[in-house]
Amino acid sequence: MLITRKQQAGLTLVESMIGLLVGTIIIAGGLRVFTVVIRGQSDNVKLTRLNQDMRAMMDIMVRDIRRAGFVTSDPENNLSSLKNNPFFDAITPGATTDIAVHDTGSCLVYSYNKDDGSPPAVGSVPSNERFGFMLSGVLLKMRRYGATNEDCGTGPEWESISESEVEITVLDFTLTENPLNVTSMTTDTDGDGCYDGDDATPLIPNPTTCQSNLYGNNLCDTGVVIEACNTCRSPDTCLYVRQVTITLTGRLRSDNTVTQTITQGVRVRNDKFVL
Repeated sequence: MLITRKQQAGLTLVESMIGLLVGTIIIAGGLRVFTVVIRGQSDNVKLTRLNQDMRAMMDIMVRDIRRAGFVTSDPENNLSSLKNNPFFDAITPGATTDIAVHDTGSCLVYSYNKDDGSPPAVGSVPSNERFGFMLSGVLLKMRRYGATNEDCGTGPEWESISESEVEITVLDFTLTENPLNVTSMTTDTDGDGCYDGDDATPLIPNPTTCQSNLYGNNLCDTGVVIEACNTCRSPDTCLYVRQVTITLTGRLRSDNTVTQTITQGVRVRNDKFVL
């Protein structure tokens, strides 16, 4: 029986080169996908780190600004300080304590009763109860003490609270204040058309002549322009609700292409009374 052996032949040079080219393309594609995934993960890690650091700085500002104007936790024994808040003083020259924005919005200063001690007299708020935040270069700084709220200054009272890996590029404060709508609080007990504060006989249900310029029950409402509260007659009280909007923009010091912007509003819990 005759056995025929089939001769085996290898790949030609062209076939080898084509196979090598295809393999190279596949490997290059895989490496590119791997690189893109790694870069994307790295960017996400950087952005997450930046976001966490900026959130921490924003939280510090929000918590402290919210305390602006705090007088006492014992209002029963400090009623006069509540009516004439020494930490909302905008009149005393060189020693004002009212919350204020300076330096085209990049600095905010305010004051409050830090240790909840006996409220000081108007014009006598100590320096260690004056605080603030400002942008200095690429640093976020916090004021530990101060002489006045009429300006910010750049002295040693300002301490950096920025994270070392973060550069702050934008810090903007916007202060808004609105009079509280107290019209619904007026009363007309005898229903004769005169608010109780303007009625000579509030408990007698007979028509009577309303007194003028007393504005109801001692509130800034009927006939009063609240924004110009100096038109209120004593003991009328004007109440202002105030809010600070903070915009904070930062970037990584090691990679300036990674940026983040955070905006948050802060309701100042201590409303301002104007007598």
